[in-house]
Amino acid sequence: MDPKKDEPEQRRSDKKKSVIVAEESPEAKEAKEKKLKEKKREVHSYAQEIMADLEYRQQFKVTENVDGEETDLTPNYIPDYPYIDQFLTFNVHLKHEITNMHLLHSRSSASRSRTRQSMRGGVGGNKQSIDELINGIIYETIVFDPSNVDEKQEEHKPVPFKKSFVKITLRKSEFFKIFNQIGTTVAKGTPQGDQVEADNRAYDYLTVGKGKVRRRSDNDAQTTIVLTNSRAVNTIFVDYATVGSYVSNFEMYDTLEGVEQRKSRYSTMHSLSKPSDGEDDEETQMDEAATAYFEEEEAREREKAKNMAQQLFMSETFKTAVLYIGRTLSSNLYMSGMQRFRNFRRVDRCSTDAEYKYSMKLLFRLIPVPSHDERKAISDISFCTSNSDILAISYGLFSFSAQHVPLSGDVYVWSIKNPGEPERAYYYNIPVTAICFSPYLPSLIAIGLYDGSVEVRDVSSFNTPTIAVSQRSTSPSCSPVVAIRWLKQVTDDDLNEVDPFLSLSQDGSVTRFGLTKTPYLLGFTQMTLERIEGHPEGIRVPLSPTSTVESNRHPQGLYITTHPVQKDIYYILTDEGCIHKCSINYQHQYLEVLKCHDGGVNVMEFSPWSPKLFLTCGNDWYVRIWIDGITRPLIELLDDFQPVHWANWSPTHSTVIVSMNRDSVSIWDIRRNILKPMGKHEMDSSYNTIGQFSNSGTTLVVGNERGNALFQALDDMPFAPHFQYDEMEKAIYKAIGNDQELFIELKSIGFFGYPNKNLQYQVNVIWCYTYYSNGFN
Repeated sequence: MDPKKDEPEQRRSDKKKSVIVAEESPEAKEAKEKKLKEKKREVHSYAQEIMADLEYRQQFKVTENVDGEETDLTPNYIPDYPYIDQFLTFNVHLKHEITNMHLLHSRSSASRSRTRQSMRGGVGGNKQSIDELINGIIYETIVFDPSNVDEKQEEHKPVPFKKSFVKITLRKSEFFKIFNQIGTTVAKGTPQGDQVEADNRAYDYLTVGKGKVRRRSDNDAQTTIVLTNSRAVNTIFVDYATVGSYVSNFEMYDTLEGVEQRKSRYSTMHSLSKPSDGEDDEETQMDEAATAYFEEEEAREREKAKNMAQQLFMSETFKTAVLYIGRTLSSNLYMSGMQRFRNFRRVDRCSTDAEYKYSMKLLFRLIPVPSHDERKAISDISFCTSNSDILAISYGLFSFSAQHVPLSGDVYVWSIKNPGEPERAYYYNIPVTAICFSPYLPSLIAIGLYDGSVEVRDVSSFNTPTIAVSQRSTSPSCSPVVAIRWLKQVTDDDLNEVDPFLSLSQDGSVTRFGLTKTPYLLGFTQMTLERIEGHPEGIRVPLSPTSTVESNRHPQGLYITTHPVQKDIYYILTDEGCIHKCSINYQHQYLEVLKCHDGGVNVMEFSPWSPKLFLTCGNDWYVRIWIDGITRPLIELLDDFQPVHWANWSPTHSTVIVSMNRDSVSIWDIRRNILKPMGKHEMDSSYNTIGQFSNSGTTLVVGNERGNALFQALDDMPFAPHFQYDEMEKAIYKAIGNDQELFIELKSIGFFGYPNKNLQYQVNVIWCYTYYSNGFN
C-alpha cells in the first residue's frame, strides 16, 4: 500500500468527520455510551406490539376433520429475531441522528464567518445561510426549522353510521304493579263498602277516565304464540272395566215374572184346559175356538208392535238421536285421527325434531256396507265447501273398460265426526259415475249415473226427496256421465235462480242443466266435441304412417273443469290428449285447442296461487305444468311407467304436487327436485281410482276399487313459506333456467299471479306501518 496515495483520502475523511462529529469530553463520551447500552437492553414499543400480537395469535388453534380424524392446521411460528433487531437498531440510530443533527450543525456553523448572515432568505420558511445550504447539500445535513413551519390541523368530520344492524340487549326489568282489584261484594255504607267504592273509582280513572292517558309503548320482539286447547281437554276419556253387581232373589223373581207374563196367554189356557179322556167333543170344540181367538189377538199385537217400530225408525228425531250416539262412540275410537284431521297437532316451527320426509300417515278408512252384495269401486269424491267435515262419495264404475259392470250404485254422505257409518245413503239401480257439491248452495249435490241421467239432491235433511231429475227429451245422451261442474251466474238478472251446472258425457257431449220450479232439470246441449285433424298447438306427436279411420267421429270426454277467475270459461279433456277451451257464451265452438299428452288427459287443475298456471296428467306417464299463453310445458315430471290417474296442487304449499297411479302416490316438490318425487307411498292392496284433498289441504283422501276411502295425513312436510307465489315463481324460473327461449317467453308474460296480489301486499304494508306507528307514538 502506498502511503502517499492514502494521504488525500485520509485528509478528506478527516475533514468530513470534523464536520459531522463534534468534539466532546471523555466523560460525555462514556456517559453517552452507557446510555446507548441501557437503551439497547430495553424493549422498544414496536417490539412490545409485535410480541403482543404474536402471543395473541398463538392462542388460536386451527383444526379440520379429514376422514373422521382431526388434523392440526395451525401455521407454525417463523422466528424473525434478526429482522426485528436490524429494524430496531436502524430506528434507534435514525432517531439519535435526527435529534443531534441540529446541534451538530449549529456548532460547526458558529466557527465560520458571519458576513453572509444578512443573505438569509425566507423562502419556504428556511432561515439558513448560503454556506449552510452548500455544506448541507454536500454532507446531507440540511435541517429545517420546525418552529417556523405552519402545521395545518385537519378538521374532524363526523362519519355517518353505515352498519345494517344495531345490537340491542334486552334485560328483564322489575315488575311494576299499576293496579290490583279483587272482586268483593259488601254492604254499602260500611267501611268495607267505602273501600270498594274507592277501588271502583280508581279503576274507572285508570281505564276510562283521564288516568288512561299515560306514556306507554308496544314492542314486539317475536311472533306471538297462539295458545290452543286440544280436544282431549274438553272430552272425558271413557274407561272400560268389568264390574260385578249383586242381584238378590227379589230382582231375579221380578225378572222371571215379567218373562212369564209375556208368554202367550193361549198357551197357558191350553195347558189348564187340557181335556181328559172322559170329556166329550163339545168341550174340545170350545177349546179350539178359544185357541184360535188368542192366536188372532197375538198376531194383532205383533203387527201393532211392528208398525210402532217402523214409525220409530222413520222418525227424524230418532235418526238424529242415533246419529249423535254414533258420533259419540266414534269419537272414542278415532280420537287421534280426528285431531290430526282438524290440525290440532301441529309441529312447532322452532322444534328441533322437525324432519322433511314427505311421509303419509293413515288416519282412518271409510268402509261402506255393500248393497246387493256387490263390490263397487269409488268413482268420485267431493268435499262440502262450507263444512270441511262432510264429503260425498259415489260408488259404482270407475274404469269403463271393466269386464264386470255392477248392477247398482250408491251415494254415501260421510262425516268425519262418525267415520264408522255414513249419515246419508242413497241407492240406485245403476252405477253412479260422478258427483259434485255445489260451491254456491252447499246443501245441493249433483249426481251423474251410468245411463247418462243426472239428478240433484238436498242432503240437509233425512227425508228430503230428489229435487230435480233430467229428462230424455232435453238430455238425449245415453253415455255415462264422467264429470260435473257447477257454474256461477255471470249476470245479476237471475239472482233468485239456482246456479246451473255442466255435465260431460263419455260420448263427448256437454249438457248445461238449470233448476226450475218443476221436478225436472232444464237441459240443453252446450257443446259436442269433434276430432282434431292435423297438428294442434302443444307437444309434437308424430302422426301414424298408416292412415286410420276412427269408428266414432266424436272423441271421448274424460274430465271437465272451470276457470278460477273467468266464470264463463270451461275446459274439456279428451282421449286424444287435447284440452278444448270453451265458453258458455259460444255453443258448439272452441276457443283454443292445446295438445298436452300422447294419450288421454285425465285431470287438469289450476294452481291456487295463479289463475294462469295449471297442471295436467295423462296416460303417457307424465305430469306437465303449463302456463296460459305458452304452448310448451314448463316442467315435466316422470316417475313410474304407468298412467297417472289423478294429480293436483297442494293447497298449503305452492311448490308441492301430488300425483297418483293405480299402485302408489307420489309427492313432488319442484323447489327441491323435478327428477324424482320427494316421497313415494304404496297404498292398499286394491288399485287406486281417485284422490281428493281436504279443504284444509293437510289430508289426502284416496279411493280404490274395493270401495274403501283412505284418509292419509301429509306428515313431515316442510313449513309453508310466507310468500307462496314468490316461492313458486322462483322455483319455476330455476327449473327452466337452461332453456333460454322458454325463459324469455315466461319473462314476457310478467306477473302471472292473481290480479289483486300486489294490491293486497301494498295494503298489508300500509296497515303494518300504520299499526306500528300508532303503537310507538
